[in-house]
Amino acid sequence: MTYVMLILRLLHIVSGAFWVGTVITAVFFIEPTAQALDREGERFLAHLVIRRRLALVLAIAATVTVTAGALLYWIDSGGLRLEWITTGTGIAFTAGGLSALIALAIAGIFLKPAVDRLATITDGDMRADDAPAPSRIEDEAFERRIRRWSLIQVTLLVFAVSAMAVARYLP
Repeated sequence: MTYVMLILRLLHIVSGAFWVGTVITAVFFIEPTAQALDREGERFLAHLVIRRRLALVLAIAATVTVTAGALLYWIDSGGLRLEWITTGTGIAFTAGGLSALIALAIAGIFLKPAVDRLATITDGDMRADDAPAPSRIEDEAFERRIRRWSLIQVTLLVFAVSAMAVARYLP
């Protein structure tokens, strides 16, 4: 069982660090920079997210994180024993896990349309600089909605990391 725990913790922590760190970097640095660069920024994002497969890699990292975390939770809780879940440690791991699950759901439900728009840029807009982008991200309401969901996702992920970092030290 020790090796299983080590492997699960390694997968959970490394993939989670990558997931959270990449999302924070993307939301606070990459996306605003790309937005400031206007059309070239959109092309850069399209290349990064679609051609370099960042969206796929993030989806895999998030799935590995959540799956390994769920297995660790199952093991630590003794098969979801309420006595453990209602301790400080159990509550912190539960809150952190739920936050991460909600963040993953936000990515799949609310942020995927932005990735889909970037995919159309990759397919159609890479052909010529002066050609109009048929699905260029110009809709300000769409951009505000994506920004809001991105900030909510970052907040949930930072909370999840924080809760799990201190969970073992709570009574």
